[in-house]
Amino acid sequence: MTIPIEALYTGSRFPSGPSLFFLLLYTPLGIVVFVLRLFISLQLFLAAAVLPHNTFIRSIVLRVLYSVLGLVVREENRKNRDDTCRIIATNHITPFDHLAVSIVLPCVTPSVYDLPGALSSLLCYQDMGVTQGRETLRVNARNYLANPNNPPLLLHPEGATTSGNLALMKYGSWALELNGTVLVAGIQVWRLPILPVAPSVLGASWAADLCFMLFSPITLFTIKYVGKISRKESESSEEFGVRVQAATASALNLNTSNHTVADKVEYMKRLAREAAAATNPMLSPQVHRMAQQVQEVLPHISLDQIKRDLVHTQNVDLTITNFLEGNVPEPVPEPQPTLPRPDPARVVSPMAGAVRTPVLSASLSVSAEVKGTADKDEALARASASTVSMSTAAKTFGKSATERMTSFETRKAQLIENARRRYIEKHGLTESGYNC
Repeated sequence: MTIPIEALYTGSRFPSGPSLFFLLLYTPLGIVVFVLRLFISLQLFLAAAVLPHNTFIRSIVLRVLYSVLGLVVREENRKNRDDTCRIIATNHITPFDHLAVSIVLPCVTPSVYDLPGALSSLLCYQDMGVTQGRETLRVNARNYLANPNNPPLLLHPEGATTSGNLALMKYGSWALELNGTVLVAGIQVWRLPILPVAPSVLGASWAADLCFMLFSPITLFTIKYVGKISRKESESSEEFGVRVQAATASALNLNTSNHTVADKVEYMKRLAREAAAATNPMLSPQVHRMAQQVQEVLPHISLDQIKRDLVHTQNVDLTITNFLEGNVPEPVPEPQPTLPRPDPARVVSPMAGAVRTPVLSASLSVSAEVKGTADKDEALARASASTVSMSTAAKTFGKSATERMTSFETRKAQLIENARRRYIEKHGLTESGYNC
């Protein structure tokens, strides 16, 4: 069964229906609970800093304090637990999964945040150079596991959080190739059905998840031990990852999927583009595609002007008609360098070094060709007629559909020809019969 990627994540933090009514009633009390737990968390950090890291007393104190904060942990299938394993592999639901596991099984996890050393130790993080690349992470992880006095290393092979309700993402092989044996466990997160605030949603920050955990009455983490799984000699790291994923999904009664963390990133980018397009229709890929089609016919009009009209028309042909009919503002012409306008009475021959404007030069050239057949005013008029005019608006509106269609085709052809001639003049090209 192919599972769509959007089904793996929760998009809304709050429930709908009758549960939303109970959540609104609980909100005043939840704010009070949040403030009290925020102050209690300071005592939590103090206790964690004073007590030795890997001791039974510290585990009991942290468990009591975490319970006061609403974070409760329980274990299932303890007979499958093996404390000799150096690597623990679990699924990933919230940014606080490692804290729940560390309460019952002392461990650390690679840090993805740039935190001070003391704070990382309190939060059971270990700096292994995650931001420096996968290879650096492998080297630092192997060096860490080489010391038998270090606590076990907790890894999340999925690489990103999911809702934990339908399926698991594909397990990455890098997390399972560090050691031939791993302790596999599954994590489930539960909250009161009457106040089903999602523990984590797509795109949420860890700070938001922490605030809602302190706000909720209780957040129950259930750790189901699958047991120790060893890699076979003839088994690749990818095959080993598939087997570990299948064992975890079976223990949690979930499905498996081939979606990876890269697919999640692309999905989030797509959602961001759709949200931006909904806010600003001009950013829509469909509008951009239609605007390029219009610009192929009307190359002198900017994409922004075309998009503004397409937002209203949603039709390529209608937008082209609007521009040809003059129903939209004409594009602002590009500024051209201006030269001093000479006095016609003082214009002398090129041998004298005088500067001529294009219109005067064209006038003298035409006058030379028609010398003896036309006066100077007629030559100037003919030169002006040869310049490219971008105005194609019809003088009258056709009374019949045939007349309007004929006018449309004529003005369309004229506009394309004007654009072509303007391109030739701009780039100094030579065309037989036009500017030779």
